[in-house]
Amino acid sequence: MKIPPQTTLAPDLKKLEIIRRAAQLDTAYINATGSKKIALHLKRQFQPYYFMQAPLWRTAVRSLNNKHRVKPDFFSVGAVRSGTTLLADYIMQHPCVVLPLAKEIGMRDAPISRLLEAQFPTQKNKNAIEEQYGVAKTAYCSPVAPSLLFPLLARNVNPNGKVIMIMRNPVDRTFSHWRWDQVFMKRLKKDKLWKNFPGFDELIKLEIEASEQKATTGITLAGAGCGGYIQHSIYLPFIKSLHQNFGKENVLLIKAECFFENPTTTAKTVYDFFGLPDYNPVETAVENAGPKGEMSEESRESLTDFFAPLNAQLYDYIGEDYAW
Repeated sequence: MKIPPQTTLAPDLKKLEIIRRAAQLDTAYINATGSKKIALHLKRQFQPYYFMQAPLWRTAVRSLNNKHRVKPDFFSVGAVRSGTTLLADYIMQHPCVVLPLAKEIGMRDAPISRLLEAQFPTQKNKNAIEEQYGVAKTAYCSPVAPSLLFPLLARNVNPNGKVIMIMRNPVDRTFSHWRWDQVFMKRLKKDKLWKNFPGFDELIKLEIEASEQKATTGITLAGAGCGGYIQHSIYLPFIKSLHQNFGKENVLLIKAECFFENPTTTAKTVYDFFGLPDYNPVETAVENAGPKGEMSEESRESLTDFFAPLNAQLYDYIGEDYAW
């Protein structure tokens, strides 16, 4: 039975539980070691939905049935540690959004159409939701910025799609990105090869120096955890590429701090932008906050000075001052 117009949809409790379990399982998997990690690895092979990238074999098997799969109606993107995961959770919980195989579908992980398409629902799945609510859509959500390749590839997936991009204060995002990397590098840094590896303060000095010496911005220092933190906080080139490929009217920019302060209001703005029926989202907990830590005043000052002219260029282009 279709929901009458002007009706505020009720939460799909079963769907909320699927999303919650996926987040808890994959967060535990990230932090586990030894036999516990092996057990969690086995457990996550047959989940209906994934918080992180799905097992490759699942994607490969699904690709055998791509003929009847739908394309994403919209894209939710941003840089790592900008709030993309939390925003995706609010998007995915909407009753009219048909769940893909995983919350995060990176085009770096599935760079060919066959594997990308395999992670989206079938037309039959979409029809079932549309029959129930009158509207059914599916989404691509991933922290793909600042890759300028993404807008070009996304246009080939759905040239008529809408895009939202969430942006966080570049200073805070840069530090959060580095802290998150420490989760994955914890065991690696025990190896003697990494004995004298610099911390955040030294890495940021190197990145700023590299940028200043090259008369360009966003120089990446190659290697796991070795840099690129500043690069991911430079948003303007990515935004311009989105506008060029999708049109300004089809791109919604979101200030992360406003979202964090009032996620329900922001989520409802997103629902409206994507043409989804009215729905009051259930408050969602942050499952991947990352390790705690405090940035030194010296690094904060250096980063603030570095980003000041870049932020000014951003504000001038989008017509709004985020007061970063």
